[in-house]
Amino acid sequence: MKARILNRADVLKIVDQLRQQDYEVIAPFHGWGRDTFFDTVTDENRERIELHLPNPYYPPKRFVLPHIERLLKVRRANGGIQIEPTYEEPKRAIFGIRSCDLAGIYHLDRFYLGRDFRDIYYEKRRRNLFLVNLVCTDPDRDISDECFCVCADTGPAARDHFDLQLMDLGNEFMAVAGTPAGEALFASPIFRKGGVEHIQKRHTILTEVRKRFKTTTSWFATTIRCVSQGSVSERTWEEIGNRCLECGGCTYVCPACTCFTVSDRPVAANEMERVRIWDSCALSGFTRMAGGFNPRRTVHDRRNRRFFRKLAHYFIQRELSMACVGCGRCADVCHGDIGMPSVVEMIRRASTEVDKHERVGY
Repeated sequence: MKARILNRADVLKIVDQLRQQDYEVIAPFHGWGRDTFFDTVTDENRERIELHLPNPYYPPKRFVLPHIERLLKVRRANGGIQIEPTYEEPKRAIFGIRSCDLAGIYHLDRFYLGRDFRDIYYEKRRRNLFLVNLVCTDPDRDISDECFCVCADTGPAARDHFDLQLMDLGNEFMAVAGTPAGEALFASPIFRKGGVEHIQKRHTILTEVRKRFKTTTSWFATTIRCVSQGSVSERTWEEIGNRCLECGGCTYVCPACTCFTVSDRPVAANEMERVRIWDSCALSGFTRMAGGFNPRRTVHDRRNRRFFRKLAHYFIQRELSMACVGCGRCADVCHGDIGMPSVVEMIRRASTEVDKHERVGY
């Protein structure tokens, strides 16, 4: 990977470069209070882009996997039926995407593109997506109390899967190219070669930032083992399920969740459309079958499935990563305090109690 240095005042010129290349640039903005969001950059709001701010609750994965996406249209005309697929191939760049969200998109890549069947709708959106990763270096604004990317091995600085990475060094930024498309931006005069002192400063900053994370879910390995072996007790799952309000919030803010449902709906007298919509395993109808039978009627059984899907060795081996990126959003939005860090701790505590009672003395 090649790296370059640029002045702080020139960082937004990268946005200008991408817009000049006909990219629709998505960047982070600050709303009222804690509210932050990703939105399209225009001439009017360009100066309001913020590099350091709390990570938006609504993940940027929606720009490659929309919350609601039309797949095809069906028309009745001239005595027959016409089926027209609806493909969208936007040329889009996400500027300032965090390392955890970057890992989430990589997980979606493995799910939708990495096996025998490739999702053509996802593939067309992903093909022209340019990702500018921003390393989290401001512990007061970038890192919340719930962030645990250091435990999921996704941050605060991504190691790959970006086109360009930016890291704040103070008065300067370091830019690292992850792809030929990212390296092509270095032709601009705003970039210059750095020195050993810039690399040392990068290492120093990252070492200090890693110490500022308050949530350290260091028992992931134990939890993965217990979930993979099916050794988590029914009592523990019931305890987790009793806290769940079945709102689905954890799924809708998760950068790595992949579940969706497909629905047909009328849009005109002789026309219907088929849409793909995000779905959630927390909802009671998620596993309901056509005849009305639901094999996972109880909420704790659905919680069981959610964490099995995210942490079991079978899925990690298949998709080369666990379906948790350490962003902390589930912990932020859950009213029952069963976000990933809490569940890992509950399973760890239960496994410790089992080990204590099974210990044999002589």
